[in-house]
Amino acid sequence: MPQHPRLVESRATRDLGCYGQLEMASTTRPGAPWALYRLHAPHVRGCLLLTPAAADDDPTAPRTRASDVIFDPAPRLDLGPLGVRPFTVNSIALTGPLLVNADDPSTVHPLRAGRTGQPEPMPPRTRQHARTVITGVLEHWLKRSDREDLHRAAHRRAVLLHLSHYRGQMDRRRQVLERARIAVAETGQRIAVLQDALHSADQTSPPILELCP
Repeated sequence: MPQHPRLVESRATRDLGCYGQLEMASTTRPGAPWALYRLHAPHVRGCLLLTPAAADDDPTAPRTRASDVIFDPAPRLDLGPLGVRPFTVNSIALTGPLLVNADDPSTVHPLRAGRTGQPEPMPPRTRQHARTVITGVLEHWLKRSDREDLHRAAHRRAVLLHLSHYRGQMDRRRQVLERARIAVAETGQRIAVLQDALHSADQTSPPILELCP
């Protein structure tokens, strides 16, 4: 049996008004940049994976804000016996991942997979229901005592990811540069040969005789 790294779990509840009581079980792994929320409420089941958007951002040219979060309603994590199931509202599975601003609930736009597999809007009532649930999770996220730890882990992952990317890019560009250097040298040699041939041809050309008038 594989040994799974130690997990840390906490629980919380939130009143969703007309949508009932939301029960949240939050799971983290030390050193990992994500928090997995197992959710249970009337007509709500499944998991949401929240990760600081910085985890996928390029640290050399950041485009996201500190409050930006990636939420994934269909996380693919191996957590052993805990299991992870997709997030559903009114038996409709959400699709993602999606980028949201945790400070601005208006940025939450839940989507589902259409018949073609492409994301599409959810039915209005279910969309509002899902938005309320996700907003409740984000409110909990903003108050997490380990949020700074998650951001540091996200930044570290981004650094490692892009360091590998730029090292590979550097190697490829050096190879291109070396091929260009060799090509320039070969072309220079050909030019030199042709210039020598032209000089020799000029030296050995017969004199041009002028016709007498």
